[in-house]
Amino acid sequence: MQQPAKAYAAGKLTPKPVSLEQDVKSVLNKIELKEADAGIVYQTDVKAAAGKVTGVTFPESAQAIQTYPIEGVTTGKNAAAGKAFIAYILTPASAALLQVAGFLKP
Repeated sequence: MQQPAKAYAAGKLTPKPVSLEQDVKSVLNKIELKEADAGIVYQTDVKAAAGKVTGVTFPESAQAIQTYPIEGVTTGKNAAAGKAFIAYILTPASAALLQVAGFLKP
């Protein structure tokens, strides 16, 4: 189930969209261009829009959290760099940068 559908289900909502965009960036673009009154996008996209749109959080969105797993390779020329990247992502400094961008703490 896609993330917006999870939020709709959590809120017991049955939306009747005028259009269905292919991806979140397209939804955000429609809102920025005032071709849509509202849409569901990620908090990170609202922040990246830098004031061009207004974000509103709602409790049901907690049921539609997107996860981004991270995994390193164990072989290859850059295995050590991959491990170092993962180690950095799990640091408090990285978590702070991700939170500024709108991501939850890893």
